[in-house]
Amino acid sequence: MVRLVVSLLFAIFLLIFASQNMHEIVVRFVFGEPVEMPMILAVAGAFVCGFALAIFTILVRSGDKKGADEFDY
Repeated sequence: MVRLVVSLLFAIFLLIFASQNMHEIVVRFVFGEPVEMPMILAVAGAFVCGFALAIFTILVRSGDKKGADEFDY
């Protein structure tokens, strides 16, 4: 029950945060034309990219440990 309440409060906080950050910003990537998008999409995209990079790093490091044990002479 506590987990449900905390999840609902977190979801409400995210909705309020998203509604406060809907103004347009210009995002300039290394190549290509600048893109206009709502700020919440830019923040969410940065979060997803950081999360994916962290998961990739964890997977690579855990794979190195398994490989080192198999080929230990």
